[in-house]
Amino acid sequence: MKVKFWGVRGSIPTPQSSVQIKQKIKRILRKISEKQLHDLPAINRYIDTLSPVEAGTIGGNTACIEVRADNQLIIFDMGSGIKNLGNAIMKNDQKTEGLDIHIFLTHTHWDHMIGFPFFSPAFFPSNTLHFYSGHPNLKERLEVQQDYRFFPVALNQMGSKKEFIQLEHNSSINIGNVKITNFPLYHPGGSFGYRVDYGGKSFVYATDSEYKDLSGKNTKNHIEFFRHADLLVFDAQYTFEEAIHKEDWGHSSALVGIDFSVQADVKRLALFHHEPERDDFEIENILKKSIDYGNINYPDKKLEVFLAIEGLEVNL
Repeated sequence: MKVKFWGVRGSIPTPQSSVQIKQKIKRILRKISEKQLHDLPAINRYIDTLSPVEAGTIGGNTACIEVRADNQLIIFDMGSGIKNLGNAIMKNDQKTEGLDIHIFLTHTHWDHMIGFPFFSPAFFPSNTLHFYSGHPNLKERLEVQQDYRFFPVALNQMGSKKEFIQLEHNSSINIGNVKITNFPLYHPGGSFGYRVDYGGKSFVYATDSEYKDLSGKNTKNHIEFFRHADLLVFDAQYTFEEAIHKEDWGHSSALVGIDFSVQADVKRLALFHHEPERDDFEIENILKKSIDYGNINYPDKKLEVFLAIEGLEVNL
């Protein structure tokens, strides 16, 4: 099973500003000077060793994750990142006989739907898009987003065939040999997490969720849903302090994600849905503090914690 991140930001697309880019250039030039690198090959080799935070970007697109398993193409959420995913599908996968594309939505807030009108495979009549959600009236919600008052192309003008499946809460379905289970999460308007099980590996996507009561009784079901996941993608938009002050805003923190992961024996934790007001270095600082928190509180655990970064692929 392959998991690829196409959009990792929360709430609204967040391109880097000129100020942020200049900050990165200045840092790189300062380090090149400190290392006394003078010839171009040495400089290029050094730059190639730098992280996306230092010499690239965590990414400015909103939520979209691609999963490939059992020759199935499965997408979670349709944030602005789905545009680039669609372009990649057109380049690498599109065939005259068409594609079956399975799209699971956590919920229908703008940042998780905004990219769909620009999803190129949706315009091909040979393709079939299967939409899944625990929310009712999903077709109507997409039609409203593309009403002529808000967007020039209506949903029915996108040539692909479309199927809408409303999922029963806490139920599982199979796509080929891939099992996908949904789980209701606490978020304004409601949201759903998804667990993908295939070939003895498991991936859990749990974004846009708030955990107001962390007592054992109230977290038991969440722990079981995350249990033994090889990869958990978790809403870490806020710091722990911000989460306390922003009660009922529907988001969580990296520290809660670490606590859950340890209790559920998760192998890898990806921090996701990054706060749009933070630049890459601030997000990286949250990662460092989170790793320190895990090392101090759970020194015997081998949980890997990392940032969800646009373009990152994880093979399970």
